[in-house]
Amino acid sequence: MPHDHGHAHIDPDSGDRRVSIAIWANALLTVAQIFGGILSGSLALVADALHNFSDMASLAIAFAARKIARRPADARMTFGYGRIEIVAALINYTTLILVGFYLIYEGGMRMIDPPEVAGWTVVIPGRRGTCGRHVNGFAHVLHAERQREYPRALPP
Repeated sequence: MPHDHGHAHIDPDSGDRRVSIAIWANALLTVAQIFGGILSGSLALVADALHNFSDMASLAIAFAARKIARRPADARMTFGYGRIEIVAALINYTTLILVGFYLIYEGGMRMIDPPEVAGWTVVIPGRRGTCGRHVNGFAHVLHAERQREYPRALPP
């Protein structure tokens, strides 16, 4: 009996390399922005660094959850490990809320006692981050177009 019921089977490891590259790219950008933010005294760079860090952490948590979710069911986990992805989403959401509260607090403190910000020290890392986001967005658009043209050629 042929195995054809209207959908393609995807290699479970598809996308792991790309997610790993994205994790490392966000980690490098985070370090550069924290360094620039501390050097210049810019809350904007520190906030963007925390944003990139939360992206990196979210990707890392999702990557780990995806690896764990692939495990088959066993005697202890009779339905498998798929629900770990929901726990990972909860961790990611909670982290974003905590970072948001920290930024609100820090912004309020800076309104009370504004520090001096070294402008050009903010512009250079900020420009790198902007360029990185443009490259990332362009790559996403190309990937989406290619998937529309050749839906079975690339994994999602």
